[in-house]
Amino acid sequence: MKRFIPFFLVCFLALPLIGCQSKSNLVKLPRPIGTIAVAGFTNPVFNWELLAGYLPIEGKPVDKKVLKELDDKMVEVLGKHGVTGYARPAITRQCQEIEVFENLGTRREAAFSYWVKVGKCMAADYILVPQVLFWQDLRGMQKADLNIQPASVVIDLFLIDVNNKRIVRRYHFDETQQTLMENMLHADKFFNRGGKWVTSLYLADEALQSGLTELGL
Repeated sequence: MKRFIPFFLVCFLALPLIGCQSKSNLVKLPRPIGTIAVAGFTNPVFNWELLAGYLPIEGKPVDKKVLKELDDKMVEVLGKHGVTGYARPAITRQCQEIEVFENLGTRREAAFSYWVKVGKCMAADYILVPQVLFWQDLRGMQKADLNIQPASVVIDLFLIDVNNKRIVRRYHFDETQQTLMENMLHADKFFNRGGKWVTSLYLADEALQSGLTELGL
């Protein structure tokens, strides 16, 4: 029984911190009125491909299999949120392959112009652009007492108003799983995850659940 005491002691100390967790200050947007196209996940390899921010590491591509898994996860979460009648990633990818980047002003302007063109190609009022900027798989056993490489994910979600050519909102998710002792202020995450190491896809699910909610989807 002695070996369980430290864990229960940690749980006892963490409980007050769980109650002190602050909610997100972002207000949930109302659901967009109009047609919505959901783009397939892309993996920018260089900063000039981004709509905002910077890559943690340039030149490190993500496996295409991961992009397909993320597209499937996007459809799954949208379904859970009751979002219907949108153009799915598999359809929007056709326009993504047709349209090309053009050298217009700055490189960021070129990236934004590209996504507006994809939205117009889809005859959509809004286009949801999901991008995975970093992806590190969990390596090792899923037991918290072993020295392993934790899952780490960076995802951006952009909701673009195609007709007015503006970004309605951006959601940024940057998470590397930590042990409870490494980050006591996020003890709620530790317990929500069952006190174990989770996969990158699990973190991506968290990103989409919270991100789509904040975007009104």
